[in-house]
Amino acid sequence: MPARGRVHDGVLVMPKPRLLILGPLPPPIGGVETVTQAILESDAFQDFDVAHADTTKGRPKQTQGRFDLGNFVWAARHAARVLGAVRRHRPDIVYMPVAGTWSGFLRDMALAAIVKRAGARLVGHVHGSDFHFILERRGVSAGVARRGLAQFDRLLVLGERGKAQLEAYRVRAPVEVAPSTFRREVFERAAAWTRAHKSNGRVVGLFVGQVGRRKGVFDLLPALRRVKDAGVDFRMVFVGPAELEGEWEQAQQMRDWLGVADVAELTGALMGEELYARFREGDVFVMPSHTEGLPVVFFEAGAFEMPVVTTPVGAIPDLVVNERNGLLVEPGKTDQIVAAITRMARDHEGRRRMARQLKQDIQAFHPDRVCARIAQAVRDTLAQP
Repeated sequence: MPARGRVHDGVLVMPKPRLLILGPLPPPIGGVETVTQAILESDAFQDFDVAHADTTKGRPKQTQGRFDLGNFVWAARHAARVLGAVRRHRPDIVYMPVAGTWSGFLRDMALAAIVKRAGARLVGHVHGSDFHFILERRGVSAGVARRGLAQFDRLLVLGERGKAQLEAYRVRAPVEVAPSTFRREVFERAAAWTRAHKSNGRVVGLFVGQVGRRKGVFDLLPALRRVKDAGVDFRMVFVGPAELEGEWEQAQQMRDWLGVADVAELTGALMGEELYARFREGDVFVMPSHTEGLPVVFFEAGAFEMPVVTTPVGAIPDLVVNERNGLLVEPGKTDQIVAAITRMARDHEGRRRMARQLKQDIQAFHPDRVCARIAQAVRDTLAQP
């Protein structure tokens, strides 16, 4: 229960509600890390007494979702941190992200149980791109998933599709949309720079993310071969580490076997000024993913005035609208990827129009606006019976 007020000089002074934020911080830079950092930096939570329990995992992203000893050890560490933070801070309410992998979901449900045993209210924010697989589980694990989600007093999702899935699942908690956001640093860097859009010459595509099958890299490389054969002056830069073990080597081998090494650069992971330089050099952002939540890199592309070629999966359609601020293709459809790249490379005016529109559209996802929505959801949860 919230602490009682005290009387000072004849005036009843009420303490601020105690809010505990669970979540990881960069690096690496991902959607969950970015939202956690934005919340901790935001003025939207000034009327709360805020504390943070860091759930950053000191392992590569490639290990996410594994049932192995390393992940079990980190889950135990996070449970100890959360238990300690709950005992010290005695929160009235807790905000926490919810993973989409089964192992991550089980860890998060254990953390949620710690919070609920302490008597705090709980707001969950679903980030996982494959969360529908959690909802589709059968047998004993289906019961575990349903009991786990029943612990939440409110659930936030990245987009309307996720909201519809949870409402169809009939969770007892209210479900609201609170999208992902982007780093203030990116917004400030991009605001201080003006793009000079090309009207001719080579067009550069940019991919920033985990290199692998899930994000469409193995569909994009064959598409580059066909784009090259068609005589389109287009070059692609892939920035990021492998998503799964061995996928980096597979991407290199496919690139060389297809004969597109001259138009496909694999840089590995880049940070800071090296990464910003790639955003400034690129003309169009290309990521034909098979599954996603709402990638932070789309906001970054928009900030640097680049249109996007992507797929209508996860919460992406909440941001990217075909022909308005980018082009949408179906996952795995190489023909459509080829057509979209060709159009972006040759239609300079259309590319410029969509880029400027995306730069305007991402304003709705600015950290201040997203954090204001999350803060209001926390207040509403405290106010509900």
